[in-house]
Amino acid sequence: MPSISPILAWFLVGIAFFVFELALPGFIIFFFGIGAWCTALAVFLLDLSLSAQLGVFLVTSLITLFLLRKYIQAVFIGTSQSDDPYIKAQPVSDSGVVTEDIIPPAKGRVKFGGSFWKAEADMPIKTGATVKIIEQNNLEVKVRLLSENEEEK
Repeated sequence: MPSISPILAWFLVGIAFFVFELALPGFIIFFFGIGAWCTALAVFLLDLSLSAQLGVFLVTSLITLFLLRKYIQAVFIGTSQSDDPYIKAQPVSDSGVVTEDIIPPAKGRVKFGGSFWKAEADMPIKTGATVKIIEQNNLEVKVRLLSENEEEK
């Protein structure tokens, strides 16, 4: 009965770990695949017992996991949108025009910055009124009616 080479076995185990990484979130199983390939290389270069092979596998897997995970994760996954300074499309304190009545607690619509935004206010505001943007939360803005003094500026 033919037996499989330990080098080939560790290589195939590494491929299996890489395939499992595609299905599982977390980017951890990948490093066990690297450990399996390092073990295949060690078995190719040295004559190791099974317990030594398992030791090489565990040590290389854990070392690569702890030392390289953050770096490789940043390369493959990238940064999150919360780190993006351009999330806020317009600065707060702009003015806009109400295009759909705002009758609290219902939201209306405001045009500012060349775009239409869902808007909320503390008091009812009619269509056509000029408003000041006081707060932006994702794709919604909070507005207040502009006073006559502010409109002249």
